[in-house]
Amino acid sequence: LIGHRWTTLRHPRRGSAISVHRGTVVAVEIDLGAMYRAARLRISALVDDTVGGRPVPATPLWDVHDVVAHLAGITEDAATGNMEGVTTDPWTAAQVERGRSKTVAELLAMWEQLAPGIEWFLSSPDGSSAFRAVLDIHTHEADLLNALGRPVDLPGEFLDWITPLTQADLADAVAAAGLPAVTVEASDLQWFRGRLGRRTVSEVSGYGWSADPAPYLDLWFIFGRAEQSLGETSTTHVA
Repeated sequence: LIGHRWTTLRHPRRGSAISVHRGTVVAVEIDLGAMYRAARLRISALVDDTVGGRPVPATPLWDVHDVVAHLAGITEDAATGNMEGVTTDPWTAAQVERGRSKTVAELLAMWEQLAPGIEWFLSSPDGSSAFRAVLDIHTHEADLLNALGRPVDLPGEFLDWITPLTQADLADAVAAAGLPAVTVEASDLQWFRGRLGRRTVSEVSGYGWSADPAPYLDLWFIFGRAEQSLGETSTTHVA
């Protein structure tokens, strides 16, 4: 994932998240490292060299191979201390370029070898400072599911954790801009995919806004807006 606001989304306190189910507030214990590892294993089981050249509509300049090169390349950069320019276009482009000489299988093997370092850190007391890695891997997991024609379903544990963060971030941005408070009714998955730039302006405007969404759209999209609908399907709908 790239974009300037990637570095502004505030990180949570380690160990818990707050979610609301049918009016009941629930404290959810989380392990960011375990969450990252589970997503990595799902992606590793999802892709191989037979689909490496498949375009990824959510990241139009990348195919499946490029997305895997990016994900594996992050762990390579973390292992070597190459974090200057983290999240910028040149930083991510270099990961993709480095991966061009490797097969998808080789990239997955490198990722498997290097990822435990990131996963250990994410599970540590300081891990919440790197929580954006967990957003990134789940974003690209959903991108890959969509590219391969699969339903875009993400674990409830992840959605329970990320939804309050994206909601609080929007509320902070709205208050800082001096706009009236607004509520947005949408499923947890739609909140996540919408705020991370995987929905069009029309799709986001169709959410259940308590006011005209137009003044809020620049604040809504943490990254660029989808040019065309991804046509994502899901077998579950989280309210």
